[in-house]
Amino acid sequence: MPLVSRLRPVLATLRRLARDVRGVSAIEFALILPLMVMMFVGGNEISQALTIYRKVGHTGSTIGDLVAQANTISTSEMNNILGAATAVMTPYTATGLQIIVSAVDLKGSNYKVAWSVAKNTTAWTTGSAPPITIPAGLISDGQELIVASVKFTYTSAFSTFMKDIWGGTTITLSDLSYFRPRGSTTIAYPSPN
Repeated sequence: MPLVSRLRPVLATLRRLARDVRGVSAIEFALILPLMVMMFVGGNEISQALTIYRKVGHTGSTIGDLVAQANTISTSEMNNILGAATAVMTPYTATGLQIIVSAVDLKGSNYKVAWSVAKNTTAWTTGSAPPITIPAGLISDGQELIVASVKFTYTSAFSTFMKDIWGGTTITLSDLSYFRPRGSTTIAYPSPN
């Protein structure tokens, strides 16, 4: 039997397979599905983290603004202001939210902490230089600046899978807000109740 005769059925089968497209959609779906799931989960996680980051920034702004509106603040008023963080962070939990509110005086070219209050972390040491770099030009010599620092540790629902991408299972979201006192050049704390 000649070689051409033997190859005819094989060539016919190859032509039939080349025209057959019945399984192409299933194969394309199987190849694209993992990528689509990763994009959906990743997009959701990025969106969630950005929303919480905005809440952290809004919390710092709200707390700093409330403090900057007063001339004197009592301990109970400060506790109420710090307690407002829970309402601002809603619907996200404020558990573990680290807040520092400080008044920083400018004497010459040196900043000194006049007073500092913290929740879930350690306050800045009174009389020392603040542990952050304050941008130049916010206040003049002899004035005071209110600094609100907020940190939140975000843990993803998919942290076990995302740890290789993020370099860990959590992300620390933080924000600093600066305010000049509105009613006077300084804010007294603690004041007599």
